[in-house]
Amino acid sequence: MVKLLVFGKGGSGKSTLTALIAGNLARRGFRVLVVDCDESNMTLHRMLGINTPRKTLVEYLGGRKKVSRALFRGEGSIDWGMLGTTITSLPKQCVEWSGRIGLLTIGKITGYQEGCACPLQALAREFLGKISLGECEAIVVDTDAGVEHFGRGLEEACNPLLMIVDPTYESIVLAGKASEMASKAGKKLYYVLNKVDDTTTKIIKSKIGEDKIIAVLPYYSELVELCLEAVSYTHLTMPTN
Repeated sequence: MVKLLVFGKGGSGKSTLTALIAGNLARRGFRVLVVDCDESNMTLHRMLGINTPRKTLVEYLGGRKKVSRALFRGEGSIDWGMLGTTITSLPKQCVEWSGRIGLLTIGKITGYQEGCACPLQALAREFLGKISLGECEAIVVDTDAGVEHFGRGLEEACNPLLMIVDPTYESIVLAGKASEMASKAGKKLYYVLNKVDDTTTKIIKSKIGEDKIIAVLPYYSELVELCLEAVSYTHLTMPTN
């Protein structure tokens, strides 16, 4: 019973690892709900091999303006009862299931001058806090790039936190900042090194330490090919070092 939040810099492999983790958990007998909190990534459903839900969560609840007024101004309220309190009771309009893996999308920025993503992140925080999990159930949350979600409190409802670190200086700096924020939030934080070789692994470990690193993933050509073809890869088992 876990709500795992996956984050990292843009291009580090957040969505890729989200899909791989969901597939691995499903093979182990878990029912997994993937919550898409990245308002700009439009391809997570292809990685999972799942159709896009008919409605995003914000659409199902009446739209961004209504949700924003309710969450930020106290004007009106959100009827959480219409969603249910478990991952299996969620409305079919906003969740698509394929076997043991389901996909729920909080909302997307799809048009010019739609405004900031703050209402979407606030909605995600409230939603994750209200959903309970049963035995052999898990939620995996794919976030937007960076650590802005710490400022929005998305971590409040999630534990542990998993940061994807790729071989860039930006990732190393971000890892240090994430460690500070996770400590203040009282959350467990772990790192997965992605797209690394022996040399870059050694450098990254010297910068961020080894105690929080739980996996080291090399560049994997088969996975890259599947990504380019927009083919699901939840069936893959990644080689680790």
